[in-house]
Parts: sequence; structure tokens; C-alpha cells
Amino acid sequence: MSKNIDIPVALGLPPLPSSSPDTIAALLWVREVLQKHLTTTYAVKDPKGIDELKPVKIGGVDQWLHIRGRNRNNPVLLYLHGGPGASNIGVLDAIQRPWEDYFTIVHWDQRQTGKSYYPANDETDPLSVGQFIEDTEEVIQYLLCHLNQDKLFLLGHSWGSVLGVHIAKRHPDWLHAYIGVGQAVNLMDNERVLYERLLSHAREQKEDQLLAKLEAIAPYPCPEYPEKPFAEHCDFLRTELSRLAGQAGMHHLFLGDAVKMWNLDKLISPHLTLTDISHSLFGDEVAMFRAPYHFTKEFIGIDLPNNVGSTFEVPIFFFSGSHDWVTPVSLSDEWFGQINAPYKELIHFEESSHILISEEPGKVLFALVSKVLPFAQNVTDREVNDA
Repeated sequence: MSKNIDIPVALGLPPLPSSSPDTIAALLWVREVLQKHLTTTYAVKDPKGIDELKPVKIGGVDQWLHIRGRNRNNPVLLYLHGGPGASNIGVLDAIQRPWEDYFTIVHWDQRQTGKSYYPANDETDPLSVGQFIEDTEEVIQYLLCHLNQDKLFLLGHSWGSVLGVHIAKRHPDWLHAYIGVGQAVNLMDNERVLYERLLSHAREQKEDQLLAKLEAIAPYPCPEYPEKPFAEHCDFLRTELSRLAGQAGMHHLFLGDAVKMWNLDKLISPHLTLTDISHSLFGDEVAMFRAPYHFTKEFIGIDLPNNVGSTFEVPIFFFSGSHDWVTPVSLSDEWFGQINAPYKELIHFEESSHILISEEPGKVLFALVSKVLPFAQNVTDREVNDA
């Protein structure tokens, strides 16, 4: 690790005025004060509440869970984060606090991510989509036993929605309902539609330099070998789509600024150690971007309607940002129309792009409580009406 790396700059924050030990000590002191404040502010004080942050052996390796709620008898909601690699422990603390009145919320940092980081070895232990699905199954089985529940709610965001759909298909008896947020469908179509959308904006806004770059990587995604161009260009495409139209990340906040906000949340979170922060800065790149792109090839080949079909035996909800072109809402809307399920409902969030949980938190909470929660068998009519 280089001793000359300015950690605030690496996090997307303003640089330190100097690298003096006094300045670093002051920053660490401020971090400690903020962590204590957050710990006190969000402490679970209810006698029936639960607040557990711990590693659990999943798939043979330690993977971290954060379990919180005001009543451990409430229905469980497991949140499958996006990415792969976009861990949530330490990021959604403030947003999820109102959820904890109604659900026991579980965040799980998936293998090689966040608090569950360990060094990669793609030659002897490559990651696979199947492995992540099996990990998800183990996490759910652990939670049902640990929290003495028969079923839980499963929320999959973006990449997490790939795992969530597989679980909904394989194990409907484990779930009250499935909620797809920024639901993925077909990853090759996903990239093609996103690219065409950005190309259209570049032409309309006469962004000649951007247009030249986009034309230089055409066809995107490459039909024969899509994994390398995807790994090299997907972040660039999303950043530019955010800049020109607010259609990647958040609708009303530039993607780069949103990343800085999330990094600051992580930096001051009482749930993340300095070692966790160091891993996020200096650890291995996420599997999608690592040559020789074994995982990327499998990832870009995901086609959920063909992989799992469109018939489910569990209630299905799609929460979709109307301005989302990261997982294009046009694709998820089309697939939703083909889905057969005991109950299904599509909810559009009109002021959101891909991170609608943060963009319209009030509307998300209302939808979870009024639409989703009633599917928990142990919730009485009175409790639902009161919510």
C-alpha cells in the first residue's frame, strides 16, 4: 500500500490540507465522534428489538450480516445488494430506520465485498452466478432458523434482483413475496438499450467528443465477445448517461456526487472498521472488471426470462424508477407484463432513476407497508390498517 495515497481523495472527498500526523489524528477523532453520535442516535432500545452485526459461515467463508428491527417477531426482509460489489452495510442506515418499525431488516455483504471481503483467486476459486445463488439460499436458511420464522420477504436490487428471481423460482415456500427493485432482465439487451439511449442524447445535445467515443466502441455490447468491452466501458457509459440526462444512479444527482455521498456514509459508519475502508480502497477489483473476465462472461449472459421462465408461485412486486436506464425500465416493464404469479404489482417511481430507495424513500416505505407487508401471514388486519 502506498504511503502517499491521500485517503479523502481516494474516497472522492476534498484533499487534506497537509499530510501531517496532526491532521490525520484530527480526522480520525472527527470520525470517532460521528460514529458515536450515529450509534447513540440509531440505537435499538425496544425490549423486543434486535441489532446484530456478525459474520456467519456461508459457502465455507465468513460473510457478514447486519440484522436490525424494533421487534424481532416482525416479518424479516432480506435486502440483496447490487453490483456485484455494491455492499450495503454502513450505507442505508438512516433510510432504513423507519422500515424497522414494520420489518426486521437484514443486509448481507456478499462474498469478496464490503465486510465480507477476502482476496480473490480467479484461477483456483473463481466466482460464479451459481455460487452466489447458493450463498443466498444458505443465508435465507440461516435467517429463518435464527429468527424463528417460516418465511421472509426478499428484496433484490439490480444485481441482487438476479439472485432474488432465482430464489423466487426455486423456493417460493421460503418467501412471503419477492420485490425486484431496478429489476434486471437480459444483460445483453440491458447494455444495448443503455448504449442506444446515451447515443441518442449525445446526438441531440451535439456532444461531438462523446459521440466519437461511442461510435469508436460500436457495436456495444460486442455480440461475439461482450465481456471485455463491458468491463472496460460500462462505468463510462453510466457516468455519461447520468451527466447528460440523470438516467443512471440518481435522477436529480450526478452519479459521481452520489458515489461521494455513499463513500462518506461508509467512512463515518460505526459498522465499518478502518480495515473495511482499506479493503474497499485498495483491495481487489470486483469480479466483473477482472481479466480474464470469467465472471463477466457469465454475468453478461444472464437472461432471466429464459433462465427461470416467467411463471412464479409467489407474489411478485417490481419497484421501478421511471428514469432508470441502468436496468432499463422498458425491459422490466415488458417482462412484468409476461409474468404469471398468484399476485403481481408494478410500481413506478416518477422522480427516480436506479437508486429509488434513496431518491423517494417515503414512497418506498409507503409501498412496502401498504402493498407488501400484508402478505406476511403473521400480520393481523389491525396491524396492516394501522400501518
